[in-house]
Amino acid sequence: MISNEGWRNNWLAISPAGAVRVDLTRSGGERRALERRIRDLRPGTAVVVCASAPRAIGRCRAFASGAGIELDHEYLAFPSAATPAYLVEDAAAPVRLFVTTVLAAPPRTMFSLPIGLGLGLLRALKPWRLVRNIAPGRVVVGRRT
Repeated sequence: MISNEGWRNNWLAISPAGAVRVDLTRSGGERRALERRIRDLRPGTAVVVCASAPRAIGRCRAFASGAGIELDHEYLAFPSAATPAYLVEDAAAPVRLFVTTVLAAPPRTMFSLPIGLGLGLLRALKPWRLVRNIAPGRVVVGRRT
């Protein structure tokens, strides 16, 4: 995926003032160290957790539970959690609107046709849960309890 550096701070649009950003890795040891760091924050501190696929849903929720974060909002991040051009609320209606009006196959690549066909099928089925599981990234917003 080609990412635009200008999108790097788009997470601020959904972030409460003064929020602490956490970028989750796939390393269990690094996540445990981050959990300890977040548990040391003052209760009520806003925290934004970002994770890339695969299994971003489970990693974000497990991290939030272990770090004592109460989740307020969950978003799908496109094209990535690190540089999200689009942050789509993880709910059926917003995902359906995004898939039908914004999501498109990349032009002029050898994968344009198969991706376009897949998007057509996706639009016909309206499978919110599938889209949320294959989204390239996830951004969740919560507060330290």
